[in-house]
Amino acid sequence: MAPQVYGWTCSACSLDWVMRATGLVPEYNRQRAVTEIGYPEQINEQVGLTNIDGPGQALRDVYGSYDQPTEQGWLDFDTVYELAQDFTGQMSGSAWFHWVAIRGVQGSNLWVANSAPGYKGVYDVVSRSDFERLGPFNVVWLVD
Repeated sequence: MAPQVYGWTCSACSLDWVMRATGLVPEYNRQRAVTEIGYPEQINEQVGLTNIDGPGQALRDVYGSYDQPTEQGWLDFDTVYELAQDFTGQMSGSAWFHWVAIRGVQGSNLWVANSAPGYKGVYDVVSRSDFERLGPFNVVWLVD
């Protein structure tokens, strides 16, 4: 994943990655993501993703506009690890203040697409200890 240009756009960057990686919208881009999330009410320079309508709801609304069902929850590491073997989506840790896309698993870790590699010590995998240190985690995932 290309690095984010602005510190507040991680949710848009990870949304862009999911849309293109899943083929939901192959020609998607980050500017479109910011617009569709809802600048400046739902995403802005001051706070990033605002969660005005609830944690991750603005992301769910974008997916829903493409008829892609989603689920959202505050999940533990084992649940995300199990789900990540069969799904993609986005997640954000409450102590991380950062959204990443979920690619799958890599060994005993969660494999992520991270637009801010190295932020708080995380590059392209989230280990169990990272998850515990940066959580709790809010997860939005795509369902069939």
